[in-house]
Amino acid sequence: MRVLAGPDVLQEGWRVELPPPRQRRLGDFRVGLSLDSPLCEIDASVRDRFAVAVSALLAAGSSVDERARPTIADAAHHQLFMLLLRAATAARLREEDFAAQRQIAATVAADDMSFRATLARGVAIDHRGWGIANEARTKLRYAWRELFQRYDVLLAPVAATAAFPHDHNPDRDSRMIEVNGKPMPYGDQRFWAGLASLSYLPATAAPLGLTPAGLPVGMQIIGADGDDLTTIEFARLLATEIGGFTPPPAYA
Repeated sequence: MRVLAGPDVLQEGWRVELPPPRQRRLGDFRVGLSLDSPLCEIDASVRDRFAVAVSALLAAGSSVDERARPTIADAAHHQLFMLLLRAATAARLREEDFAAQRQIAATVAADDMSFRATLARGVAIDHRGWGIANEARTKLRYAWRELFQRYDVLLAPVAATAAFPHDHNPDRDSRMIEVNGKPMPYGDQRFWAGLASLSYLPATAAPLGLTPAGLPVGMQIIGADGDDLTTIEFARLLATEIGGFTPPPAYA
């Protein structure tokens, strides 16, 4: 991180001075836990690996709070994330594609969170709309700042399941994955991806072990803005308790 972090050629007056890890012992960490959301159910195979990690944290002396969340509803958070994500990733569309997406955006319902709707809505957003959304994000960043005055890290799933078979259906809204024996929309996974990235928070992915099928499960360790070294150190300390990365047999 110290090697990679720094200004680019257009930011010569800007410097990165990341603070040291908040804690040096696993038992000193104040840990928040976020495993449940009505938007994205977590598979039992993932939850079981989290239970092992939480047991190790408690045995080490860490305080763990399962109610740690920012003061925003999951649905509102996810809608804001998808709007700003689509606005950022769709800026290079061809003119004819841009025009087509604007037409779609004019017809979709405000609560439609399908891939088709979120893409069109983000592409078609005007500058005022983006400014309003970005102001909502700024308020959210203050809420995260307040939360991380009470917790050192927040633990959340990387995804609802371990790796699943690829589905190359061009209709992304038709792609499904199996969660706890039930088909669930593939796109629901984006909720966990947006938890940290919407507000520019650091998140370190750490291995938790393998599912009964032998697939790796990970957690994301989310920290306050600028606390990259804290999330990395927490991952290192946790690995000493539950084991770290294990190369697959073909790579060992």
